[in-house]
Amino acid sequence: MNEKKLTFKDYAKALGPGAIMSAAIIGPGTVTTASTQGANYGYTALWILLLACLIAYFFQEPATRISIGCKESVMVGVREYISPGVAKFLWVVLFVGSIAFQAGNLSGASMALTYFFPGTTNLLWAIIMSVLALVIVLLNRYKIIEGVNQILIILMVLAFVLTACTSGPNIGDMFTEGFSFKIPGGNAILAVSLLATTVTPNLVLGYSSFLRKKYPDSKSPKNDIKLAKADLGLNMFITFLITGAIIVCAGTLLHPKGIQISSAADMAQQLTPLLGRFAGIFFSLGLWAAAISSVLYQISIHNMLFPPAFELDENPKAKHNVIITCLVVLIPIILIVIFGSSPVQLIIAAQALNGIALPMVCIISWILCNKKSLLGDFVNNLRQNIIMGIVTALTLLFAINALYSVIQKVIAMF
Repeated sequence: MNEKKLTFKDYAKALGPGAIMSAAIIGPGTVTTASTQGANYGYTALWILLLACLIAYFFQEPATRISIGCKESVMVGVREYISPGVAKFLWVVLFVGSIAFQAGNLSGASMALTYFFPGTTNLLWAIIMSVLALVIVLLNRYKIIEGVNQILIILMVLAFVLTACTSGPNIGDMFTEGFSFKIPGGNAILAVSLLATTVTPNLVLGYSSFLRKKYPDSKSPKNDIKLAKADLGLNMFITFLITGAIIVCAGTLLHPKGIQISSAADMAQQLTPLLGRFAGIFFSLGLWAAAISSVLYQISIHNMLFPPAFELDENPKAKHNVIITCLVVLIPIILIVIFGSSPVQLIIAAQALNGIALPMVCIISWILCNKKSLLGDFVNNLRQNIIMGIVTALTLLFAINALYSVIQKVIAMF
């Protein structure tokens, strides 16, 4: 089949799934990690962030060939070519992670909104944001989810990049310190935490499902794969731009003054006396966009991942899919009512499961990409195998760090 020459219009129309993934990566946890890295160590973490975004690109890239070239989601590939049990285990990991971390996402959105509306409660905003996200998902219109996430990404770029520019960073120091390839503060565990918050087990599985929505029946798979990779590459760069802007802002304003912060909300509060109320408003707006995009992502992926994992009807309106979606909305709100956030034990369990699942997903993708019977002409070449080998080794490092963190937390509980 002859593939037509791609135009700028083709690339513009292909934008979408990458924005959803970028918006999913940049949640309250990423904003907090980037803020604390900048406040504690200045610009020195920028090179680690760039590496993280490169790893995130190559971690997700196999989904373009499986989802578009083979017209199957990665989860279906796991079930049919690896094991139904592995597919079910991966879904359970993602479900527990969604429940555990969704409360944090909702709290991030709520903290941002209480900055604009003092006196309101986190629970009120958590309920409002959850219902809003649920309505968007239940409309079952991929274009709406794509459009909302693109708007949120633009909002984050404007909010965080404008705040960083206003802070007056030294461009020379940004490059000399930011790309000195030194471990910030000599603390390798903190450095790995920035990598780990950018690469999570659900990325390749979720991305694959959104690609199936974007390209349900590709007539020009080679071109569509090329377009999808361009979209993904652009949005991983935007991920670097947004998160890097947060590091730069904290590194410029807070690090020289020795100001310590423990959350993204602290960052917004500290910016107000330094740059004026508008800086706090912009940062809080960016935090809200980061939080609500992560909320939307966690709610939207399960009616696409649960059915193929258990070989059930994939119609989003099927009873089991609606129930699963509603559970991802309701359980975090219940946790906020009872505990104020997810209980520590649940977060620890989710982190442990993520630590196990991340390299597992990477290895599974690697195996699938070498199956000629599945991928045909899109099977891995030598260069792709080398890259996936490097990414797998790095995800194993992330997993070891995550499990080490879990062990420390468990020990601290006794």
